[in-house]
Amino acid sequence: MEKKYSVEEILSAVKDLNNLKKNTSKIVLEKPKKIDVDNSDIPPSTLKLIEEAEGN
Repeated sequence: MEKKYSVEEILSAVKDLNNLKKNTSKIVLEKPKKIDVDNSDIPPSTLKLIEEAEGN
């Protein structure tokens, strides 16, 4: 079954696709905010072990 489309319908579809691409390309992922942590009550040796375990 062959469908026939008018030039206006085709141009409208292309315009819709272009608008869709423009709208989806503007999505930006935000970088996670760094949380400041007070480590003053944790012994330095424990902090060192935690950092080594995290791979820092």
